[in-house]
Amino acid sequence: MGVRTPSAMTLYLAGGAAALLAASGCGLGLSGGGLGDDPDLPGADAADQTSATIGVVEDTEAGPVVSDSDGYTLYAYTGDTAEPPTSTCSGECAEQWPPALVRGGLSTDGVARSLVGRMKRSDGGTQLTLSGWPLYRFSGDVDPGDVYGQGADGTWFAMTPSGTRAEALPYGTEEGTGGLRDD
Repeated sequence: MGVRTPSAMTLYLAGGAAALLAASGCGLGLSGGGLGDDPDLPGADAADQTSATIGVVEDTEAGPVVSDSDGYTLYAYTGDTAEPPTSTCSGECAEQWPPALVRGGLSTDGVARSLVGRMKRSDGGTQLTLSGWPLYRFSGDVDPGDVYGQGADGTWFAMTPSGTRAEALPYGTEEGTGGLRDD
């Protein structure tokens, strides 16, 4: 049984939906994200107590990966920095790789709270981080647990619950395919 590859239309629709969600502030399943009401965290708002959960999807093609509240894989970009947390993905990049935006309370399930943080983006949003790395969704992930962005361009990697990048490359070499396989 082969892995289902999204069609160009699916990728287009998923990308459009992700861009609309990001633009509307829905945060892609993390709209309630944040780390409780800790005032020392950038962007923390004690008045917004909507909750979200950062969890783990155990059984993916890339192994166990960190996910948002809806079960969608969260990725890091090697072009960003973890110390200090800095995102370099904006504009068209952020349409393909919407940042995991957060506000309010956040719980973790299977991920050490000490690894989770947030950073202020240059566009004013607050983005979730793991081990300092800004986190993103991939617009080509159609269903929860998809890891079609794993290894894309050799720069995008799903994050593991231990705060490191997933090493398994289910769609080819480290150049990655973003889920577009040659069968």
